[in-house]
Amino acid sequence: MEMEDFPFRTRKGVPAAFYGDYAVVGDVHVGFERRFGSEGFNVWDKTQELLDEIISLGSRKLIILGDLRDDYAEIKPDEGGILFRFMSLLSDRFGEIVITKGNHDGGLIKLTHRLRNVSLEREFVSGDVGFMHGHSMPSRHLAESVKTVCFGHLHPSLVVRDANGVPYKNDCWLLMDVALPAGKYGRRRLEHGICFPKFNKYIGSTDSIDDIGLMKYAEVTHRLTTSLMLV
Repeated sequence: MEMEDFPFRTRKGVPAAFYGDYAVVGDVHVGFERRFGSEGFNVWDKTQELLDEIISLGSRKLIILGDLRDDYAEIKPDEGGILFRFMSLLSDRFGEIVITKGNHDGGLIKLTHRLRNVSLEREFVSGDVGFMHGHSMPSRHLAESVKTVCFGHLHPSLVVRDANGVPYKNDCWLLMDVALPAGKYGRRRLEHGICFPKFNKYIGSTDSIDDIGLMKYAEVTHRLTTSLMLV
């Protein structure tokens, strides 16, 4: 995949991309502070900060590429209250919100169905671009419907070194060519994939990408950092 195939607008330093009326963001992981606390780290609540950063994107509509929540476990009342307030305040600012269900988003449907303009989907299509979380393979319908699929899940980054050899990690988009197996996917149109950087700057990322899920059939051609450095 070359940059001329990249269907989004970007802003330097912002881990989001823009497609038509939509702002598109990767993993948010609301509630990550609890996990950090259980591991011995004292992290102040960042929920409002994450909310403000998403609202500041200023688009009419929003796509969240899964893992809105951090915990895997059943949603307890206190977490449910935090998540519902978060989504409710977003729904006041965006005309439409689509969340592609991630592997952390179990039980989220109990909250999203209470908001008229928020939907939780396995996949979503707009124009010639598909959206999903990335922990599972795309459906045959998606592969036959779009040229490009966007996903999160991997939290990709790029390590660069300065003149003194000191490494710096930069969150990035992964641009890739995709060749799905013909036997399973038939007359597929899907050619390109874009893995989004995590939106939450406080959680981890990796420059090592495992061959799992869609990545088994993908070849990364470029990495685009959030500072818009293309490698």
